[in-house]
Amino acid sequence: MLSIDHILWPTDLSEGAARAFPQAAALAEWHDADLHILHVTNKDTEPDEEFPLSEGTLGNYLPASEDAGPPLALDSMSIRQEQRQGTAPAETIVRYAEAEGIDLVVMGTHGKRGLRRLLIGSVTEEVVRTAPCPVFTIRAADGHTSARNVRNILAPVDFSDAATLAVRHAKELALTYGSQVTLLHAVEEAVYPSAYGIEAAPLPNPNIVDRVEESLANIAREEIGYEHVMVEAKIGYAPSVILDHAETADVDLIVIASHGRTGLERMLLGSVTERIVRRAPCPVFVVKPFGKSLVLEESTPTASSD
Repeated sequence: MLSIDHILWPTDLSEGAARAFPQAAALAEWHDADLHILHVTNKDTEPDEEFPLSEGTLGNYLPASEDAGPPLALDSMSIRQEQRQGTAPAETIVRYAEAEGIDLVVMGTHGKRGLRRLLIGSVTEEVVRTAPCPVFTIRAADGHTSARNVRNILAPVDFSDAATLAVRHAKELALTYGSQVTLLHAVEEAVYPSAYGIEAAPLPNPNIVDRVEESLANIAREEIGYEHVMVEAKIGYAPSVILDHAETADVDLIVIASHGRTGLERMLLGSVTERIVRRAPCPVFVVKPFGKSLVLEESTPTASSD
């Protein structure tokens, strides 16, 4: 199971930020976690009078459609609201996450612009790069406002240790939401400059794709070990393969690993992950190989007895 005690929802009071609140609130209720709400304003302006947010305002952020299921009990949650001033919102958010032992940051990818509304796409990307814990991003245009809509989870796999960690999180998220998981690998074609004097090789061929899917099946059996999982290998450029699959297969959530460990490497975000966070048609859950894991040690791996 996932170990989540503290969830952070940064908000600039925009519609884009509000889109992320249902996921943050649902996960806080399901895991009996404290929900931290952080509002960052410019240090040269007065504190925002709209903050802290009332229970009624927070309730308006939740979906009202019939398929959303029973309403979340905001009045029974442990909610803490903080307003901080600073010229670097991402740095303030990350510093707060570190100081408060945050396990998961849930945030929108875009917010209001201008001097007083600084939570925009670039801020989200910086938080994804530098936060000490996983980051769950929800696009402003994303229609998946209800946490109960997560039925199809996609976990891209590049056979790295970081990807294995992401698969373990995907498994536990699937158990949380009641979802199926698809493990996907993009088999990229090798293209060499003509100066190499190497003729184009007939790769990848169907045999390679079959072997990749066998390897994915082994990961599925060892790390997930239950029936609601599928594997697929496709030929093409990794970001395009992942985004196309997410679109055509009606994926509700992508779980993917970032790259980097400590120091300067911690500031880097894998190029594939960066493109997915920017362009995915659904929420993206980014697992940090250098940061906090939400998977309890005893729940992974789940090896098969075969």
